[in-house]
Amino acid sequence: MRIQLLDDEEPAFQMAPMIDMVFLLLVFFMCASHLSQRQNIPLEIPTASRAVVPGERPDRWVVNVTSDGAVFSGQEPVALDNLGAMVKARLAENPNTKVYLRADAACEHLHVKKVMNRMAAVGVDDFIFGVYIPTATREPGP
Repeated sequence: MRIQLLDDEEPAFQMAPMIDMVFLLLVFFMCASHLSQRQNIPLEIPTASRAVVPGERPDRWVVNVTSDGAVFSGQEPVALDNLGAMVKARLAENPNTKVYLRADAACEHLHVKKVMNRMAAVGVDDFIFGVYIPTATREPGP
Protein backbone atom coordinates (compact mmCIF):
# COMPACT_ATOMS: atom_id res chain seq x y z
CA MET A 1 0.00 0.00 0.00
CA ARG A 2 1.34 3.31 -0.95
CA ILE A 3 1.04 6.21 1.54
CA GLN A 4 0.35 9.55 0.06
CA LEU A 5 2.34 12.39 1.53
CA LEU A 6 0.47 15.59 1.95
CA ASP A 7 1.98 18.55 0.27
CA ASP A 8 2.73 20.50 3.47
CA GLU A 9 4.50 23.76 3.78
CA GLU A 10 8.22 23.86 4.14
CA PRO A 11 9.27 23.64 7.83
CA ALA A 12 9.82 27.14 9.17
CA PHE A 13 11.43 28.60 12.22
CA GLN A 14 8.76 29.58 14.77
CA MET A 15 9.41 33.02 16.23
CA ALA A 16 6.71 33.08 18.94
CA PRO A 17 8.47 30.62 21.30
CA MET A 18 11.76 32.46 20.79
CA ILE A 19 10.17 35.79 21.68
CA ASP A 20 8.67 34.20 24.79
CA MET A 21 12.09 32.89 25.75
CA VAL A 22 13.70 36.30 25.28
CA PHE A 23 11.11 37.91 27.55
CA LEU A 24 11.57 35.20 30.18
CA LEU A 25 15.34 35.74 30.12
CA LEU A 26 14.83 39.48 30.37
CA VAL A 27 12.61 39.08 33.45
CA PHE A 28 15.07 36.62 35.00
CA PHE A 29 18.04 38.94 34.59
CA MET A 30 16.08 41.92 35.88
CA CYS A 31 15.16 39.97 39.03
CA ALA A 32 18.63 38.50 39.44
CA SER A 33 20.31 41.89 39.12
CA HIS A 34 18.00 43.30 41.77
CA LEU A 35 18.75 40.42 44.14
CA SER A 36 22.49 40.62 43.60
CA GLN A 37 22.77 44.24 44.68
CA ARG A 38 25.09 44.22 47.62
CA GLN A 39 24.31 46.00 50.83
CA ASN A 40 27.94 46.88 51.34
CA ILE A 41 29.74 50.13 51.02
CA PRO A 42 33.30 50.16 49.70
CA LEU A 43 35.66 49.46 52.59
CA GLU A 44 39.26 48.37 52.90
CA ILE A 45 38.58 45.07 54.64
CA PRO A 46 41.27 43.84 57.06
CA THR A 47 43.28 40.76 56.14
CA ALA A 48 43.13 37.65 58.30
CA SER A 49 45.19 34.70 57.15
CA ARG A 50 43.73 32.31 59.76
CA ALA A 51 40.08 33.25 59.27
CA VAL A 52 37.50 30.57 58.50
CA VAL A 53 34.60 31.07 56.13
CA PRO A 54 31.39 30.26 58.04
CA GLY A 55 29.18 27.49 56.75
CA GLU A 56 25.89 29.42 56.93
CA ARG A 57 25.71 33.06 55.98
CA PRO A 58 22.32 33.71 54.42
CA ASP A 59 20.02 36.51 55.51
CA ARG A 60 22.45 38.20 57.87
CA TRP A 61 22.00 41.87 58.54
CA VAL A 62 24.96 43.76 57.05
CA VAL A 63 26.36 46.53 59.26
CA ASN A 64 29.31 48.57 57.96
CA VAL A 65 31.66 50.77 59.97
CA THR A 66 33.86 53.18 58.01
CA SER A 67 37.35 54.34 58.93
CA ASP A 68 35.99 57.47 60.63
CA GLY A 69 33.51 55.45 62.73
CA ALA A 70 30.36 56.15 60.68
CA VAL A 71 27.84 53.31 60.90
CA PHE A 72 25.78 52.06 57.96
CA SER A 73 22.95 49.55 57.82
CA GLY A 74 23.79 48.19 54.40
CA GLN A 75 24.30 51.42 52.47
CA GLU A 76 22.02 53.55 54.63
CA PRO A 77 23.76 55.75 57.22
CA VAL A 78 22.66 55.21 60.82
CA ALA A 79 23.44 57.32 63.86
CA LEU A 80 24.96 55.29 66.68
CA ASP A 81 22.26 56.63 69.01
CA ASN A 82 19.52 55.29 66.69
CA LEU A 83 21.17 51.89 66.25
CA GLY A 84 19.53 50.43 69.38
CA ALA A 85 16.04 51.31 68.14
CA MET A 86 16.83 49.87 64.71
CA VAL A 87 18.06 46.63 66.28
CA LYS A 88 14.90 46.38 68.41
CA ALA A 89 12.76 46.79 65.28
CA ARG A 90 14.74 44.09 63.47
CA LEU A 91 14.46 41.75 66.46
CA ALA A 92 10.70 42.29 66.50
CA GLU A 93 10.55 41.17 62.85
CA ASN A 94 13.05 38.32 63.25
CA PRO A 95 14.06 37.21 66.75
CA ASN A 96 16.99 35.21 65.30
CA THR A 97 18.68 38.24 63.74
CA LYS A 98 22.35 37.67 63.03
CA VAL A 99 24.83 40.35 61.98
CA TYR A 100 27.57 40.46 59.35
CA LEU A 101 29.80 43.23 60.70
CA ARG A 102 32.21 44.83 58.23
CA ALA A 103 34.69 47.41 59.47
CA ASP A 104 37.33 49.31 57.56
CA ALA A 105 40.92 48.23 58.25
CA ALA A 106 41.75 51.81 59.31
CA CYS A 107 38.80 51.95 61.74
CA GLU A 108 39.72 52.04 65.40
CA HIS A 109 38.43 49.04 67.31
CA LEU A 110 36.74 51.46 69.70
CA HIS A 111 34.12 52.25 67.01
CA VAL A 112 33.47 48.56 66.30
CA LYS A 113 33.18 47.87 70.02
CA LYS A 114 30.60 50.67 70.40
CA VAL A 115 28.50 49.16 67.60
CA MET A 116 28.73 45.69 69.10
CA ASN A 117 27.84 46.98 72.58
CA ARG A 118 24.75 48.83 71.26
CA MET A 119 23.56 45.71 69.50
CA ALA A 120 24.33 43.39 72.40
CA ALA A 121 22.49 45.69 74.81
CA VAL A 122 19.22 44.99 72.99
CA GLY A 123 19.78 41.31 72.28
CA VAL A 124 21.95 40.65 69.20
CA ASP A 125 24.93 38.50 70.08
CA ASP A 126 25.70 36.61 66.87
CA PHE A 127 28.28 38.41 64.72
CA ILE A 128 30.39 37.41 61.74
CA PHE A 129 33.26 39.78 61.04
CA GLY A 130 34.11 40.64 57.46
CA VAL A 131 37.76 39.98 56.67
CA TYR A 132 39.75 39.33 53.55
CA ILE A 133 41.33 35.89 53.41
CA PRO A 134 44.35 35.63 51.12
CA THR A 135 43.71 32.92 48.52
CA ALA A 136 46.77 30.87 49.41
CA THR A 137 45.50 30.23 52.96
CA ARG A 138 41.74 29.73 52.48
CA GLU A 139 40.16 26.96 54.47
CA PRO A 140 36.56 25.75 54.25
CA GLY A 141 34.37 26.59 57.21
CA PRO A 142 32.80 24.11 59.62
